Amino acid sequence: MKNNKYLASWDFEVVDDNDDFIEYQGISHPKNKIKNYKLFPGLMLMYIDLRERYQVQASNSKGMKGYRISYSYEGNYFTYINDTKILITREIFIGKALPYARESYTTKDRVQAFNFIIFENQIEKDSFQGKILGKFLKKINSIKDVGFVYRNEKLIQRANELIQVLKSEDVLGISIKALDLIYDITREKTSEIRKSYQKEERNEKIILIEKFIKENLDKDITLDLLTKKFKISKSNLNKKFTRKFQYTPIKYLNNLRMIKAEEILTNTNKNITEISMELGLTSPSNFTRSFKKFTGLSPSEYRKKEALSE
Repeated sequence: MKNNKYLASWDFEVVDDNDDFIEYQGISHPKNKIKNYKLFPGLMLMYIDLRERYQVQASNSKGMKGYRISYSYEGNYFTYINDTKILITREIFIGKALPYARESYTTKDRVQAFNFIIFENQIEKDSFQGKILGKFLKKINSIKDVGFVYRNEKLIQRANELIQVLKSEDVLGISIKALDLIYDITREKTSEIRKSYQKEERNEKIILIEKFIKENLDKDITLDLLTKKFKISKSNLNKKFTRKFQYTPIKYLNNLRMIKAEEILTNTNKNITEISMELGLTSPSNFTRSFKKFTGLSPSEYRKKEALSE
C-alpha cells in the first residue's frame, strides 16, 4: 500500500481498499477507524470514527496540502496547523492547508468527525461539482495562514446530516450531502476581518496565559484578571491569543471547561451544581446553557447517552 510509513506515523494502517473508499484501522487501538472517500476529482472526505482515546505525536510526512473543512459531531479533538493549536468541535472549521502537524489528540474515547480536503489543481472546473468547488475556493482564497470557524445553525444541521449518511456508507448520499454543505458555505457572508483573524502567533507570554487557563479551570478567571496578571492590554491579549489558539481567552476557557464537564459527567455521579462549582461556574443554569451550546445536549441527556454507549 502507498504511504504506509505516513499512515503508521499517525497510528493507522490500511485494511480495505475498494472503489468507494479506503478504510484505515488503528494500529495501537484497532477500534479506531477512518474511511477515506474520494468523492470527486479534487474532493476527498475522511470520516473519523474513534472508539478509544487517540493521541499521536508529529507525523513523518507533511501530508496533503489543500483546503480543509472539519467538523466534530461527537467528542472533540485538538490538532496543530503549523504552530497554531486548533480545536475541532461542533463548529465548521475552514483552513487553508493540512501541513505537518506536531500533535493530534482527542479529549475522550468516542469521537465522530469528518475532514474534507479540497485540492485546487485536481478539480474538473467545468463539471457541476467542479463549479461548486470553484465557488468555494474563490470565497476563501484570502484566508490567512490558518483559518476560521462558522457557527451558523444551518451549516451545523448540514454537517449533522452528512455524519448520518457517512454512518450508512451510502456513497451517493454522501456525495450529495457533501456538495450541499460546501455550497451552503459559499453562501455565507464572511468579513475580511474574520478571514484574516487567525494568523500564526509566536509569543511566549500567550503560551504562559494558555497554561495558566488550563491549570485554573476552577478559578474565577476574567479578562481583567489576565490583563493585570500578565501585563497586557485587553485588545492585544484577545488578538494575540486568538491568533495562537483560535478563540479569545474567555471562549477558550469555556471550551476547556465544557470538555472537562464531559469527562466528569461520563466518569462520576456528580450533580449539576457540584460540576458547576468544580469548574468555577457559580450558576448551574449558565453551565447547563453553555454545555448544551457546546455539545448539542443538556448535561442529563449527555450523561444518559454516554451510559448507553458503554
